[in-house]
Parts: sequence; structure tokens; C-alpha cells
Amino acid sequence: MKKVILLSAIFLVLAMVMQAQVALDPNQYVNIQIGADTLSDGTHDPAKTVYTAASGQIYAFDGTLYIDFDLTIIGSDDTWIYDQTTPPIFLQRPATELRMMFNLRDGGSITISNVLMGALLGDDTNIYTFIENAAGYKVVVDNCVFTDHDSHAIKITGAADEVSVTNCIFINGVRRRWNAFGGMPIRIDGAVDQILLENNTVVNSARLLGNGGNFFKSNLIELHNTYVNQQINAHELYWYTALQANNIFYNWSWRGRKPSTNAYETYFTTAETFANVESKTDSIALYHGRNLLYLDPSFLSLYENDLAADTIMQCLLWNVEVDSTVEADENFTIGKNYWQIDPGFTTVPDNIDSMMSWVEGFWSDPQPTDAPDWRITPPVTYDGDGNVVFSWPPAFDLSYSNTDMQASGTDGLPLGDLNWFPDKKTVYEANRDTYIAALQDSMVNATSVYIPGDSASAVLDVLVGVKPIDSGIPNSYSLSSNYPNPFNPTTVINFSIPQSGLVTLKVYNILGQEVRTIVNKEMSAGTYKVDFNASDLSSGVYIYTIKSGSFTASKKMMLLK
Repeated sequence: MKKVILLSAIFLVLAMVMQAQVALDPNQYVNIQIGADTLSDGTHDPAKTVYTAASGQIYAFDGTLYIDFDLTIIGSDDTWIYDQTTPPIFLQRPATELRMMFNLRDGGSITISNVLMGALLGDDTNIYTFIENAAGYKVVVDNCVFTDHDSHAIKITGAADEVSVTNCIFINGVRRRWNAFGGMPIRIDGAVDQILLENNTVVNSARLLGNGGNFFKSNLIELHNTYVNQQINAHELYWYTALQANNIFYNWSWRGRKPSTNAYETYFTTAETFANVESKTDSIALYHGRNLLYLDPSFLSLYENDLAADTIMQCLLWNVEVDSTVEADENFTIGKNYWQIDPGFTTVPDNIDSMMSWVEGFWSDPQPTDAPDWRITPPVTYDGDGNVVFSWPPAFDLSYSNTDMQASGTDGLPLGDLNWFPDKKTVYEANRDTYIAALQDSMVNATSVYIPGDSASAVLDVLVGVKPIDSGIPNSYSLSSNYPNPFNPTTVINFSIPQSGLVTLKVYNILGQEVRTIVNKEMSAGTYKVDFNASDLSSGVYIYTIKSGSFTASKKMMLLK
């Protein structure tokens, strides 16, 4: 018995040693001090794989760190990084051109959280890529900032089991020249089993998301991201399965296009676009819907008036081959999307004038020698003496005022990055599995979808239509039974409120989990009708509950598909 206890104690001590954290020294280059923990046999010390970075400290690189072990780097503050005053900063040594910070080799993985990675040196962009997976098996990045990179913040060149990017902010992925095809937050050139892009914010990118190979192995979840100011979108559809919903694309593909082009400029491309792709998308399973796509009217005016001679126009949502793709594959489902609805961001990045100057110059013949710098102020710069100047948080706030869009996701939550709505993010995290299961069901059973050849069917009206049905003021609060009931997929709910106030109307499943916020707004006294669309929900019994003042009431409804 004593031997068993002793062995257990030994294993416990060994486990504690294996998980020991090593504080990074800001006075040593990161690549050198982590590289120094290599043992004589060439392997990395298993007791030194978790490194910590302290808030308010600057950590420099003077070369690339090559990783063939499981590396973890954790910043000391785990609150959302936008709200941190002085997150740890990783950057390259002044006067050193550095192509990348981390490069994963065979057997390597990286898990990094709560740090800011800056790329600028003086007036030039030096970092091409922060993290590159050449031959590793996992990249997990959470709650980080990537700013002012030239090519790709994260690049996957080799096959991997997992790539997860969550709660991150990408700023100024910009090539300051007449080139709109780099500056991506993420590029995937290798087959990846599982890809998760969730609750991220991207402000200013050249191209948005690249996939340079025919990799039908990948399963993608891309939910609740806020993308602002993308010169070109070009999501290439080489996934095996993909859930892409509840994202905001604001000023998407603002470079514009000519009538002869509509491939990379579109929001999505399909494999048929490219002659070198042998396999078509007839094996793809896709649900793409409930995204918001908006382009500032200033660009539309610029295309129509100042650039009319060049016949520049707004990009289309899909490339021309999409109809044949939809018709060939019943699992390739395009849900409806919100079109040209301004979310009303609290503080929009103040660079639209320089963006329009870039567009004018790009379509000029000949192009001017110098391209306008359309970035926002970089968070990390250097003064004349080479000292770091840190400007944080950035001058944008992407919470927004459009109350309809705050309840128009497939989950009844705000579209875009839910970090801007922290109370709603809590709801999302508590019910995430249910929400994703409903989306997976929509791959086959969605009813609110695009119909090939009918362009109007691609656009979704505001999901929640709340309309007054009686001009008089009711005597009391009430909540009526929905009709029809059972229903598929739409039903009507009536309610009355005798005095003005905040009204919430929410839907719960039989487990008591919130699945949709139908109404959450200040309303005047009156009687109202709500058209509720449950096309993204699974069959079953649901409970809807209204709250206004001290009044609360609930009713049951049944969805039958």
C-alpha cells in the first residue's frame, strides 16, 4: 500500500514538473531563451514548455523560433485583450528584418494567448508572418492581437490536425502598395482537419482569408466574426464541411471590380472558378447564412461617378459558377444574408477617405508611383530613438446600435464578434453546442435559402419583424399563443404592453437553454405582432417568454419540420 502511495506521489510530482511555468525574461530575446531550453539530445526540456509573459513588458525577437515540441505562451491577464491597458508586446529587434516569429516543425504545436504581436519597424512593415505551421500538428491562438503584418498573420503551409483562432483582433494587414492580395489574417495552404474561427475582429486587411490548395479534408466553423475594411474577400471553398454564419462584413471588397471580373473579388469563390482544381465541390457540405454584408455608400458613389469611365462596380456575393454548384450538390446550402444594413458601429475606423484615395489610384492608368497609406494608427511604433510607442486600445469600438441586428443571428444573438456584447457572449458560450447543432442541421434542412437564378432570394429581410397591430393602448399586459402551432418554420406571436418600457421576448428549448432573443428593446405602449422564423432550429418543443416591467409570461410552441 505504501508503495502505491509513493508511486502516486512520484507521478504527481512529475506531472507538476511537466506543467511548471517559466517566466519569459524581457531582457533576453524570446527565440534565444526558449531555444536555450533544448537538451543535449536535441529535444526540448519537457519541464519547460509553458512560458508566461507579464503585462506591461516588451519581449523582442532577433530571429525565428523553430518549434518541434508543444509550446505554450500565456499572457498574465486573461480579460479580453481590447480591455487590457498594457498587454505583453512581442516584436522584432529594431534594425532586424524578420520574416516570422514562430515556425512549427515536425512534432510541434503552439498554444498562445493574451499577448499582442507587433510588426512595424520605423515606417516599414517587416514581419511577413507571425506564426507559420510548416509541419506541426496544432495551432491554437486565443485572445491575441496581430498588427501591421505584410503577408499573413497566421500561415498554415503543412497539414495539421487543428487550427483554432478565437477572440483575437487583427489590425492593419495591409500592403502599402498597389496590391490587395496579401495582408491576410489567416492563409491555409495545407489540409487541416478542424478549423475554428470564432469571435474575432479584423480591421483593415488586404485579402481576407486565403486557401491555396484543394484540401477537401478540412472542416470549418466560422461564426460571429466582425470583418471591417477588406480590400478583397475571396473565401475559397476548398472545405469538406463549412458552417459560416452570423458574421459581419463591413466595407467588404471595397476595391471594386470591372464587369469582366468576379472571382477573387467576391465574398466567396467556388472551386469551379479555377481550372487547375481537379475535384469539384460536389462533395462539400456547406451552410452559409445570416451574415451581414455592407459597403459604405461613399464607395458606391465613387464607382458610379468618379470612376464611371472605367466601369467600376460593386462586387457580387458569389462568383458566376455558384448556381451550377448549388444545383449539383444538395448539401451545398446558401442561406439568406443581410444586405446593405448599417449596423451603426459606436466608433468606425476613421480611414475611409484614404481608402477611397487608394481605390481612385488603383484604377488609374497609369497608377501613381506611391499608394496611399490607408491604415489606422498602428498600436506599436517607434520614436526617433528607437523606443517603443504603444497606442492602445485602438480608436474603434465595434459594438453597434442597430437593435434588429443585435437579435438577427441564427442563435438570436448579435451578429459579429460577441466580445463587443459581453453579456450576449456569456449566453452564447452556455449554449454553443446547441447553436452549432442547429447549424449542422441547416446544412440539409434549411428552408430560408438562396434559389439558383433568383438573386432576390439571396437577401434576407430583418429576421425579427415587430409590427404594431392596434393603435390603442391596452388595459393590461398579455402574451398570446402563437399561430399556427405546430408550425414550420414561421409562426406569429402577439403581445400587449400597457406602458412604455424595455421588452424582452426570448425562446428556450425544453432544457431551459436560451436559443433565440426575438425582442430586446425599448417599446411604446401598444399591441404588437411578431413574425418568428425558426428555419435554423431543430424540430421540438420550445418555450417563449416575455418580460416587461414586473410582467412575465410564457407559452409553449412546437416546431415540426
